[in-house]
Amino acid sequence: MTATTLAPDALLPPHRLVLPDHRGRPHVGCPEDADRLVRPLLVGLDRERCLLLSLDARHRLIATDVVSVGTATHTFMSPREIYRDALLRGASAVFLAHNHPSGDPTPSDADRAITRRLHRAGATVGVELLDHLVVGDHEFVSLAREGVC
Repeated sequence: MTATTLAPDALLPPHRLVLPDHRGRPHVGCPEDADRLVRPLLVGLDRERCLLLSLDARHRLIATDVVSVGTATHTFMSPREIYRDALLRGASAVFLAHNHPSGDPTPSDADRAITRRLHRAGATVGVELLDHLVVGDHEFVSLAREGVC
C-alpha cells in the first residue's frame, strides 16, 4: 500500500467555491488590506456572501474561500466549516468578511454574536480571528475595531 497526498482543495466538498490564490501573496495586516481584497467579490450582490481569508503566520494570504451564500438579509456562518477550511489550508490567522446587500454595513446583533462565537472557536483551535468585516456599498465596519473580537 502506498500513501497518497491530497491537495487541500481535494478535501473540500465539491459544492464549495474556492477562489484562486492571489498572485504575490499579499500581506493582510489591517482591515483596509482585507477590504481591498474582498470588496470586488462582495459589493453589488443581491445575497449575503461570507468570505474567509486564510493567512500564514506572517499574515500573507494563503487563500480566499466562499464559506457561505445566504439570502438578502442573512447568511449562515458555521464555526466548524470556517475553521475546517482554515485548518486544511494551514492558516495561522483568518479574516472573515460578509456583505450586506442593502449597502449599509451596520453590523446586526447576529453579526456581533457570531463574531464572538467565532473568536472563541478560533482560540480553541489555534487560528486567530483577526477581524470580521461587514462590507457595504461604499464603506465597511471592522468588528475588531468595535471591540467585538
